[in-house]
Amino acid sequence: MGLHRRRVWEIAKGFRGRARNCYKIARQQAEKALQHAYKGRKDKKKDTRALWIQRVNAAAREHGMKYSLLMNGLRQENVQLNRKMLSELAIFEPHSFKALVEQVQYMRGLGGSRPGSSNSSSSIASRITVGYSSGNS
Repeated sequence: MGLHRRRVWEIAKGFRGRARNCYKIARQQAEKALQHAYKGRKDKKKDTRALWIQRVNAAAREHGMKYSLLMNGLRQENVQLNRKMLSELAIFEPHSFKALVEQVQYMRGLGGSRPGSSNSSSSIASRITVGYSSGNS
């Protein structure tokens, strides 16, 4: 890995001992630090995806469905929401997420209610007013 001398010293500025003062050791440590930074960026993406999957799984199980069945059903229904958006729906729009789960349950014949025909008043306007009235008091 070819690092220029000035760049090595910039990277090694916060290192301890001879890794900050001796160029040869500083270069080795700077290269290792850059390798760790690269790996850390990949791990961050992997961990974030795992978190999204955990959240979607937990929300799906609240409605009596496994994660794998939900994802397979959404794929068969051609619902093109990624795991990040499903996670956000599960947290911030639980009624919308529930509607997706019910859609999958209905289409798979797992006992879900027919979409749009729930017993409770679940129209968009009623959900908005319920959400605002409970949040302001």
